[in-house]
Amino acid sequence: MSILPVDPRIYRRYKVVVCPRCGQVQAVSSTRTFRCRYCGYRDRMERIKILAATDEGRLIPELVRKYSMEARGAVKTSSGSWMSTWR
Repeated sequence: MSILPVDPRIYRRYKVVVCPRCGQVQAVSSTRTFRCRYCGYRDRMERIKILAATDEGRLIPELVRKYSMEARGAVKTSSGSWMSTWR
């Protein structure tokens, strides 16, 4: 049995994570287990990539939107809107 290093952000109340199976970015509040809302994948939180973490729930929608857009290849312009880099 190997011991995984624990990301200290796991102890924050809300986390923005990416599912290792389907790649969907989502918000979770669990500190022990992860279950993807899109594909049903389950694993321990220590194995899930945490993109951001906060104790303030009001920040979560914007963080999920930001990381979802970045995962799709979009960039934020100087005016604050998102621009796709797909061609």
